[in-house]
Amino acid sequence: MIKLLLLLPLVFLVEACQLVKNDAENDNKATVSGSSYRDMPALVEEIWADRVVPHLKSSGADFADIRAALETDLDATGDSFGYRPSSEGSPWNFATRIEGKIVAAKTDTRAATADVDIDGDGRADAVIQLGPVIRGTTLRDVLPFFDFTSFTDQIEFAQLSRALNTKAFDTVLADLSREGLVGKSVAATGAFTMRNPDDTVLITPIEIEVTGNE
Repeated sequence: MIKLLLLLPLVFLVEACQLVKNDAENDNKATVSGSSYRDMPALVEEIWADRVVPHLKSSGADFADIRAALETDLDATGDSFGYRPSSEGSPWNFATRIEGKIVAAKTDTRAATADVDIDGDGRADAVIQLGPVIRGTTLRDVLPFFDFTSFTDQIEFAQLSRALNTKAFDTVLADLSREGLVGKSVAATGAFTMRNPDDTVLITPIEIEVTGNE
């Protein structure tokens, strides 16, 4: 009985330490719910700097590594580098870092883009969205702490995606010059979605830097 009484505080201490450790490890996996917000821009504004950007920067793989793996198998690449919110059949979403040279730019449209060559062969390996129109739901779908069931309906979930895209443009792309992009170097962090291995890689950036002609 005496031994048992002496051991009990140690058991409680170990359990308490384990709980703290698990909470720390799973902090960025805690589901974000839309129920506490009147609108999705308010939700995005609150979590952008503390959760969205840090997650994409910490989980993003080098695009060259993802691209090499995609030559073999999309699902295997997704298992290694990607995320999808549901089971087999959903598209894969990839957080990534990319560096290369801009070999083409389409800036005469509101859905402006820049084609990026990462291996020096002069051909585009990926396309970076410049906006102001940002297509797709990549920024929403690549983040594991968004779950459709935590939002009121499909409309609200779609509004979340638009709010994320708008925040990315306002924060990162609004002040980016569209002039003379071809030939410049670019480094970006962002995300893209793939349903099929031959899909065009369309990256939505949350960080981007364009430097002068080499």
